[in-house]
Amino acid sequence: MNKFYKRLLFAAIFSAAVTAEQATAQSVTAAGSGSPNKNKIGSFTSVKPDGQSETITYPSETHTIQQLAKTGFTTYTDGTTGTMPGNNDFTAFIPVAGSSKKGYLSINHETTPGGVSILDLLLNEATNLWQVEGVRKVDFSPLVQTTRNCSGGITPWGTVITTEESFNLGDANNDGYQDVGWQVEIDPVTAKIRDYDGDGKPDKLWAMGRKNTENIAISTDRVTTYQAEDGGSSCVYKFVANEPENLSEGTLYVLKRDSETATTGTWVAVPNKTQADRNNTRHLASAVGGTNWRNPEDVEFGPDGKMYFTSKGTGTIWRFKDDGMTVSGIEAWVTPNLYEVKYNGGSQMENWGTGIDNLTFDGEGNLWALQDGGRNNLWVVRPDHTPENPKLELFMTTPFGSESTGLTFSPDFKYGFISIQHPSRANTATFTDAAGNEVQFDRDVTFVFARKQFLGKENQPAVTSVSENLIGVYPNPFQATTKVKVEVPKQGYVSVEVLDMQGNKVATLFNGNLNAGEYTYDFSPSPTSGSTIYLVRTQVNDQKSTTRILQVNQ
Repeated sequence: MNKFYKRLLFAAIFSAAVTAEQATAQSVTAAGSGSPNKNKIGSFTSVKPDGQSETITYPSETHTIQQLAKTGFTTYTDGTTGTMPGNNDFTAFIPVAGSSKKGYLSINHETTPGGVSILDLLLNEATNLWQVEGVRKVDFSPLVQTTRNCSGGITPWGTVITTEESFNLGDANNDGYQDVGWQVEIDPVTAKIRDYDGDGKPDKLWAMGRKNTENIAISTDRVTTYQAEDGGSSCVYKFVANEPENLSEGTLYVLKRDSETATTGTWVAVPNKTQADRNNTRHLASAVGGTNWRNPEDVEFGPDGKMYFTSKGTGTIWRFKDDGMTVSGIEAWVTPNLYEVKYNGGSQMENWGTGIDNLTFDGEGNLWALQDGGRNNLWVVRPDHTPENPKLELFMTTPFGSESTGLTFSPDFKYGFISIQHPSRANTATFTDAAGNEVQFDRDVTFVFARKQFLGKENQPAVTSVSENLIGVYPNPFQATTKVKVEVPKQGYVSVEVLDMQGNKVATLFNGNLNAGEYTYDFSPSPTSGSTIYLVRTQVNDQKSTTRILQVNQ
């Protein structure tokens, strides 16, 4: 495996150090308080649910934004002529060597033909602002084209997958495959499409099947992926690759619920060995009994080991536990309803409605839900939410004519990268962002948001953090046991604790004084039936850090 990707796998997804004044998993109460001394991106007070206006409404008392790119204004720097196109969708931050300060931002364009732009990003620590150091355009011509590049996913090995939400007919290059309706893996370092069979020509992910795919979620086992089809079969799929980090061949399954109200289901194999099979996945999935979930969109891994997915047609967020060839615990976790939104100065009921689209979890287990339909809100569902005792917050309302799309976070969860898609050209309101730019939402905009202390020169935090080389966790992800290495630069107080995602202490690996040196501690949690995320909270003298680690099935 390429050393670059190994570093990404180890550090980028699960082992990012979180610099924070209080580096611990917040309680739900704290996360919702919006208190200025909190440092988590999910710590805010809801905005007033007034619906769309000419600009975005977000918790500006605690958070700020910085514009990174805008349709028709951001110019390509790789020799490609022209400016970045519109309909910005999936906005994927892929870190360089696990860094939360340097990476690639891959932006899908849900257009016909489609496209992907890649921004080379660097956080300037002197100004506390992000710099765009290059803008590149992915060349899809070797594959004829892509169409309506909607959502996608980031692989554990550091690539990005863009998905085509289209079922248009056509085989312009006569290779036996329909041209569009697939998924494509891109190396963000080179902006090149992956060639799986080594014939010098890039390939789409034919074995995953042709359908109106919304996104893809890739497991840390590097072979299992989940997808959903928005329209067509309206099914939820699982693909198990034949070998790790190679999604070009494998077995495709579709989820069949045992009955309309059952909490259990079965993964049924979908034929995908021939070109004819692969071209007709949506029809074959329905024929073998795949359940129609009414336009499912995003599928995501939850911190509780469950899978979460949306039903855009009903406005429901579902979840289930994958038990291998069967699933259990199918539950409508968030359903259309009127929910109370408490904002500064009052509260009112807001209709959840339909159209829930993109999903993503932050480091505290909050689920960020982006809405394409209804009032096009950006909601946050707290970890202790239940249908009987709802816990939801409203983070953002969107400009007239638009929806928010494609949210992903930096590995330390300080920065969220997101786009505003197809706002009205009649929007004229402007405001000044953290970099001093005048932002106007009259075209597609991609921006980064964070709590104020992490974005903007005047908001730089006076926080001491553990240097990245003072702590390491390996292996990560792990199965039974992992090791936590701590380097103590000088004699003093050291604390190493492990917490679950709700902030409960799982283990104390060390607490006391140590001489200067390097120390290693073993962590072996109790066996679990599914993937489990933990937080390793470390203090070395006055420096604090939290590292996110993942235990996977043995």
